[in-house]
Amino acid sequence: MTIITYNKVLTIVKKIDSTSPTGIIPIITNSLTGITGGGQILSANAFIKNLKAFAQITSLPPINLPNISIEDSETERLYKVLDVEWQSPRFQLNLYISNNTTDWYLVGGISLLNPSGYPYRIYNLLDLYTDNLAVELGENGRVGVEIKEVGHGSLAGNDLITIHGSYVLEIVIEEANYIPPIINSTPINKIIGTASTIAVPATPTRKYVLLTNTGNSPIYLNFGGTALLNEGIPVQPGGAFDFSINDVAYLGEISAVSTGGSQLLGIQST
Repeated sequence: MTIITYNKVLTIVKKIDSTSPTGIIPIITNSLTGITGGGQILSANAFIKNLKAFAQITSLPPINLPNISIEDSETERLYKVLDVEWQSPRFQLNLYISNNTTDWYLVGGISLLNPSGYPYRIYNLLDLYTDNLAVELGENGRVGVEIKEVGHGSLAGNDLITIHGSYVLEIVIEEANYIPPIINSTPINKIIGTASTIAVPATPTRKYVLLTNTGNSPIYLNFGGTALLNEGIPVQPGGAFDFSINDVAYLGEISAVSTGGSQLLGIQST
């Protein structure tokens, strides 16, 4: 069997302002599993390579720069800078990660300030997720952000935050001629008359279908809810029609009609 790996670079862009919904906002969702196009996805992974935040906060008063003197020790300077960052009027951008569709886990947060003398600030969000070159999300990982109210109100006016970056989707697929294993088969036994009837119901786990005309009149099959005489797929008396999802990736209803009373026998495998 042949394994094919696809890599696709995708852009992350999420605008957050005073009109954005409250709560956690997903910015990356990675969920790719199952069979598609006759081939099987063996694994899907997402790697965040770049993640930044542009913050333009104008509704808050500008921050005061720390009063650092030459006599201050390195520790004292650090604490003065931290006081400005975390004690000034601010909003807070929280970062979350998830491994399912319901739960979120906090991994860090940054202060959103109105900087003195600067119209905006740029934050490197990737540093809060990893010390490595990329964040690996696997098959089911998600990343989200939230504007948290910390006692100074919420975004207002022209306040704007843009989350931007890029990530790589890596998808490993087994080539389309791969035949998935059959787990179960259901017998098909249908009397087919001159009115269209559903011979095989829609089945999302379908892998193989075999239909044999054991009657005395031609039967006409259709991929869909209504079969028509002298149209579609003809199955003559004693003839058969079969397909696997590798030949025809169709999972919907199969309808049938006959020029007279006839019978379809067969199986549907899943």
